[in-house]
Amino acid sequence: MPRTSNPRASRLDLLARPPATADSTPGGWTRLLVDPVEQLRALDDLRDRGLLTAEEYEQQRTKVLQA
Repeated sequence: MPRTSNPRASRLDLLARPPATADSTPGGWTRLLVDPVEQLRALDDLRDRGLLTAEEYEQQRTKVLQA
C-alpha cells in the first residue's frame, strides 16, 4: 500500500468541536463546548514541541478563531 505524502491530511481533525443543538442546555441556550483559549494553548504547545508545522498551526488557529 503506497504511503501518502502527508499522512496527517487523512486524519480526523482532533480539535473539531462536536455539534451543539439549541436544546442541549436548559433554556434553549447552547453552551460553549470547547474553550477556545484552551484550544489555542494546546495548539501553541503542539507547535512548540514540533508536532505541528507553522502552516498547520495557522490553519488550526484560524479554525478556532472563526468558530
